[in-house]
Amino acid sequence: MGISVGGLASGIDTESVISQLMNVEKRSILFLQRKQAVAQIKQQGYDDLNGRLESLRTAVTSLNDTSLFRQVSTSSSDTGIVTAVATKDAAAATHTLTVLQIATKHQIAAQGFVDDGSTGVAAAAGNFKFKIGGVEKTVAVNNTTTLRQFADAINATGGDVKAEVVNDGSSTNPYRLVLTSKKEGSAGQINITQNDTSFDFTNSHIEAATKDVANNAAYAGTVTSGGSYTGTGSTTNVIEVMNAGDPANPAGGIPTVRYSADGGVTWNDNGGAGYAIDNVNPVVMSNGVQATFTGGSNLTAGDRFRIDVADPLIAKPQDAVLKVNGINITKSSNTISDLYTGVTLQLHSAEAGQSVTVNVAQNVGDVESKLTNLVGAYNTVVGFLNQQFAYNPADDKAGNGPPALNGDSAARQVQTRLKSFFTGRIQGLTGKELSAVSEIGIESDQKTGVVSLNSSKLAAALADDPHAVERLLTRFGESMDGAKFQYLRRSAKSKPGEYAVNVSSPRSRADVAGLAAAEVLANDENLTVTFSADALNAGNPGTTINIALLAGDSASAQVSKMNAALSTNSLRAEAFLDASGVMHVRSKDFGTKYAVKVVSDQADGPGTTRLGNVLQSAAGTNLAGTIGGKFARVLDETHLKGDTGFDSQDVEIIVPNDTFGNLGKVRVIDGLGESLPDVIDSLSAGTGILKSRSEGIQSTIDDFTKQIDRANTRMGSVEDRLRKQFTNLEVTMGQLQALGSYVSAQLGGGSSK
Repeated sequence: MGISVGGLASGIDTESVISQLMNVEKRSILFLQRKQAVAQIKQQGYDDLNGRLESLRTAVTSLNDTSLFRQVSTSSSDTGIVTAVATKDAAAATHTLTVLQIATKHQIAAQGFVDDGSTGVAAAAGNFKFKIGGVEKTVAVNNTTTLRQFADAINATGGDVKAEVVNDGSSTNPYRLVLTSKKEGSAGQINITQNDTSFDFTNSHIEAATKDVANNAAYAGTVTSGGSYTGTGSTTNVIEVMNAGDPANPAGGIPTVRYSADGGVTWNDNGGAGYAIDNVNPVVMSNGVQATFTGGSNLTAGDRFRIDVADPLIAKPQDAVLKVNGINITKSSNTISDLYTGVTLQLHSAEAGQSVTVNVAQNVGDVESKLTNLVGAYNTVVGFLNQQFAYNPADDKAGNGPPALNGDSAARQVQTRLKSFFTGRIQGLTGKELSAVSEIGIESDQKTGVVSLNSSKLAAALADDPHAVERLLTRFGESMDGAKFQYLRRSAKSKPGEYAVNVSSPRSRADVAGLAAAEVLANDENLTVTFSADALNAGNPGTTINIALLAGDSASAQVSKMNAALSTNSLRAEAFLDASGVMHVRSKDFGTKYAVKVVSDQADGPGTTRLGNVLQSAAGTNLAGTIGGKFARVLDETHLKGDTGFDSQDVEIIVPNDTFGNLGKVRVIDGLGESLPDVIDSLSAGTGILKSRSEGIQSTIDDFTKQIDRANTRMGSVEDRLRKQFTNLEVTMGQLQALGSYVSAQLGGGSSK
């Protein structure tokens, strides 16, 4: 504020005059402020509506939660044989199968060793080499390498073999090195390619005989072991004296014994008579192990002698074999995840005559809770809009005026478009299926537009056809009737519609087949088989093996010999007879990197494998195809997925192996959970009408602020000017008054003379 002059000279109430003049100037600012306040109130109305729409969007989007309709459970009719778990990708189905054989890990052990921490496992420096599949590992050994160090070195290679040192409790050489494959099935076979140690992983070893410490010390003879082991597995043979006597002096009584070939669990006592022993003839047990008593003195009844046998084979490698729909299926592991999409089977035991039923069910989550939240969020929007449009001036006793959005066209558009979703039908659904939310219990009051949920009607719809409810409410997709593929998923970028699926190249295995059904061989026949797991690499010709078949071999015997040879050489290939008895040799794995070549030394004809002496070769193929006539990407080798930029983008399906051609159609539906958010976004986000209105109002508010700022600046200038003018007036009047007083004084002084 400028200097106050207060009318000292003029006697005018200058401050009052300036104040009144400035009040006139302020009227334009007040007018702008009132208009700005009205705009702000309207903007608050849009913001309020936007907030309610966002809450509605959150509620309706929750319907797209995949677990809402895709909660998957599994059950098995015999969990002792098979158990199963499933993901949301699994289709509801009942699977029946029979487990003929479970997969086992190859496990071998060397003969007993004297200790684990001091004696060297090799006579001189050398190597121990082993492999599973094609990767060979090497461990260096010498005469100072102890058993424990040797086992640790094997484990340190990081290979697929685990080494353990086990004390089997034998009285002689109790320490055994056990090698266990980390892989199940025939693919996990342990192959020792070089062995410069003293360990034997091939032949059984009969250890030296020992006597129990509790025996009568009177016997001074010796007991030696021998024979040729004909049993299986490592065991302890026990010989127990039944009748006392001296083997060297039968006159004093012929001693008799009984024996146990299983460590003393069961006994063979020759029908109660026992087996007589002397200094010459050994006791021959049922598994080929022999015990010879030499010299000494009387044996006492109850004396026991033990002979341990170390068998290198603890468990042979074998694949799991299942029968599904009458077809035998071989798998390398007891954990099987590629038989049924989204389902992982765990095999526990094999029962050849026992069928097991695995049931996969898709359960429905708490749909009612989701819809209750949706109804509440929708009604807050409807209630707000009803309040905005229900203004009656006659009822406005307080004179508050109409609500901010009363009569607003944008708010009216929101009301109209939302109402259509709760009274209309979902696009893409036919009249033969659920297509309106009213059909699942969301009922609308025609007068107010407020909706309510009929829980009984919803429950009935879910019980009758949960998939129909899912189509109506969610971001949905499905394979149509007759389709030869499994629908997996889609995304928000997938456009509604029906899309044909065409597979131009199936995912297949390399497969060479005979020219006719294999027959009993009339002559010896030699097969040459070449297998490659890297067929795309021209520099890798693969592995070639020869398989000798003998005259008289049946077709099944031919298959057994071929598979044994393929397994021994760690080749991922198999031989089998098809339903017509034709011999096949094929890769176990799918894709273009696998190739098989087969040729026989016998021309095709009766009494042969019918593979012929003309080289046959085959390579696997990779999956390729289209969705909706547009290129589809290949994922996980069996999945086709619509590519970016097409209407079918992100539509993903699973195509069975060896399947090609026109496989049917996939349908994409934007249910309430997908289509209503799009409408809300079109109204309130981006270039939506509420968004643009709010931004327009903000621009107006900002313009009013600028006008008010300019008016305030102008008022300051006007006030300063007025003060200067009144100040000048007062100064001038003061000068005039002073001059008048001076003149009067001068005039008065002249007349007195």
